[in-house]
Amino acid sequence: MPLERLYLKDFRLFQEKTFTFTEGTNLILGVNGSGKTSILESLNILLAGKSFRTKDTKECINSEKDSYALSANGLMGEGKVSLKAFNSQEGRLNTNRMLEGKKIRQDDLFYLQAILSRDLKMIDGEPDIRRDYFNDLMFHVKPDVKKISNKYTKALKQRNRALKNKRDNTEIDIWTKEVSSIGLELSLLQYDFFKHFKTYSKNYIENITSVDSFNFLEGLDVSFSKGWERLKKLDESLDGCIERDKALGYTSKGPHRMDFTFNINKKRAGSNLSRGQLKILILLIFLSNYSLLKNLKDTETILMIDDLSSELDAYNLTSILEEILKIKHQVILTGIEGDEMLACLKKLTNFTQINI
Repeated sequence: MPLERLYLKDFRLFQEKTFTFTEGTNLILGVNGSGKTSILESLNILLAGKSFRTKDTKECINSEKDSYALSANGLMGEGKVSLKAFNSQEGRLNTNRMLEGKKIRQDDLFYLQAILSRDLKMIDGEPDIRRDYFNDLMFHVKPDVKKISNKYTKALKQRNRALKNKRDNTEIDIWTKEVSSIGLELSLLQYDFFKHFKTYSKNYIENITSVDSFNFLEGLDVSFSKGWERLKKLDESLDGCIERDKALGYTSKGPHRMDFTFNINKKRAGSNLSRGQLKILILLIFLSNYSLLKNLKDTETILMIDDLSSELDAYNLTSILEEILKIKHQVILTGIEGDEMLACLKKLTNFTQINI
């Protein structure tokens, strides 16, 4: 069982609290402002080493205290896992991850799929949201790509600095060649992983469009944009926009601008689906990752969804819960007391209810 116990001390509004989870579905219920999302945030810090609410995890310290401590334990395969995190006003975030008493890397832990309010803008929101989602998944499955991405980012920063400081073309050209060389390698790896992502997401959704709640997704396709003109080489594109980049003070073309678009019957999903339909599509995309993760890395996964029932009526909520319950992994959901989700879950499965 992935996570069994979570301990929070002086984290957000929690002074000292312990939560117990079960292997299947766990539903955290409470009124608005009771700390439901903070529980998910603490797990994100323990597993991913960062908060999804703030860049500075010092902001998570209880307003009346000087530090916070988090810990969790569970099982990964046959081994016992122990996770700890600590932060103070004077220091920075410290994390410790152990498997059977030996330190392990973050990449070797459970993969955490967290579906939060920002993720619900993935289809019709800013490209950064889609890139963050894509990179997180790609770097977990293909950790070596992250090293190349980091090299590209360093070269990109140098080119941007030269552009912003109005350096002469000789210096800019040096960094343009570096960005072009590493960028082309990164772009090919991005596209290679995108093909996996597209195949698994399309196959998964095509297999469930017979369900009435999901038949609006018939004709789904996903298109890829590499971040510069389709018929140009990257070095040609960078050379062609150098004056524009000088004026902007940054590099406007390259794999850091990669994007992908969801279309239904050749129309953009973001412009043609309702809010509820967009949410269903996003949830299904995350669920399609389970086959990808199983086949490409054989990863144990934890699914966290904040406020699942918002924008979904009882019928659609039941349909999406049925799909969630099929994945046979640990699931942690949050909901407001009195919403439809509690009634739906009672009809579908045994689950653990956590009241706060």
